Amino acid sequence: MELNTIQFFKEIAKIPRESGNEKQIAEYLCRFAKERKLFYEKDQYHNVLIKKKTADKEPIILQAHTDMVCEKEDEKVIDFAKDAIEVIEENGYLKAKGTTLGADNAIGVAQILAILDSDIPYNIEAIFTATEETSMIGAMNFDVSKLEGKKLLNLDGFEENVILIESACFYDIILKLKNKFSKPRRQNTYNIILSGMEGGHSGFEIDKKRGNSNIELAKLLDKIEDIEISDFIGGTKFNVIPSQAKAKIMTNLTEREMERLCQDIQKELRANYPKIKVTSVFEEIKEKVIDTQQSKEFLQKIIQFPHGVFYRNENQEVTTSVNLGVVNLQEQKFKVGMRSSKESEEQECLNVLKSYSGKFQLDFTIIGSQPGFESNPNSSLIQELLKAHPIEEFKEFPKLKSVHITVEVGFFKQKIPNLQIAIISPNIQGAHTTKERVEIDSIRRVDKWLMNFIK
Repeated sequence: MELNTIQFFKEIAKIPRESGNEKQIAEYLCRFAKERKLFYEKDQYHNVLIKKKTADKEPIILQAHTDMVCEKEDEKVIDFAKDAIEVIEENGYLKAKGTTLGADNAIGVAQILAILDSDIPYNIEAIFTATEETSMIGAMNFDVSKLEGKKLLNLDGFEENVILIESACFYDIILKLKNKFSKPRRQNTYNIILSGMEGGHSGFEIDKKRGNSNIELAKLLDKIEDIEISDFIGGTKFNVIPSQAKAKIMTNLTEREMERLCQDIQKELRANYPKIKVTSVFEEIKEKVIDTQQSKEFLQKIIQFPHGVFYRNENQEVTTSVNLGVVNLQEQKFKVGMRSSKESEEQECLNVLKSYSGKFQLDFTIIGSQPGFESNPNSSLIQELLKAHPIEEFKEFPKLKSVHITVEVGFFKQKIPNLQIAIISPNIQGAHTTKERVEIDSIRRVDKWLMNFIK
């Protein structure tokens, strides 16, 4: 038999479900359960729990999230609060016409519905969580008291023939500065803009040597001996590697001298960052600044920040890293994102950041955190997945991998003692972009794996 995953996916695509707008998809899931006389429950966050018991076995928990990231091409006309995603088939893939597809994570939702709709004998507890793409408030507040299962299979991965057994926790950290502003003493005011770096996701791309615009701009400004800084801002989020930064400074350098310095720095940096651009704009504005001593100290705080990979595992996968996501002098703060999938490394890394903060007299505050998870590769859940794996479909054995992003299952690990966790999925490419697509044959291969596992 084949599961009706693609059919369910196309139904889900008709339902608006941008992250934070999960009411309609939650109602759809409740109708699905009611029509099949299954136990279901919806909470105030639009999480839905569905149970089906047709065998006297320990229940398996299946989990996916219902929301999606909504992006569109400039010419595409769509109201994501009302309109359906237009799914098309092209060269063996499902994709959307001019928008994100939402395969992340509607494919996982569809696979669970297809299992619940089948006649395979099993005992399933299906969890559908809301708002994963933004706050993870659904998983954070999900009531696990009605769950009996001790094994959770999450279907929110991105690569087939892989079992994810580890994900990173994430810390949102604020480092508060203590600078004092005063009237400038230098003559000339410039806006210095550094742009064109690649940036990227601080989980997926932190080891790709993409640099950090905040650090590179600080290195440039540190070459100016008589600098006074009025403003410095770079980056947008805790979990995004910054690709551009700009500063407003005062110095006695002439306009020609400043242009020559920027040109020299640009040539120097282009060996590592081919698209980088450094420009200076002369201005007449006189604003308050931090004096030269404070400016130099401020720049050293950025230059000496421990940004990047801290630890890797035996497979050279990143397990712990730090991202200097945002620098904002006017707001007097650094926004830092820290990830780790190992408890021992997590504490060591936090200690390094606290030590750094103490050295530079910065106030260190953790304003939020999301848990990771770590599974024993010899656990019965992992072994059952390996045993159920249809090697004739995939042509090679599955790999056990760590992923350096934060996923919802860490919240369930926190709430349920001794919970075993694993993640599998079909091939999903370009998630969160209008190039998002999912391979049709990959869906069918993973469906076969799921059926074997449930049986």
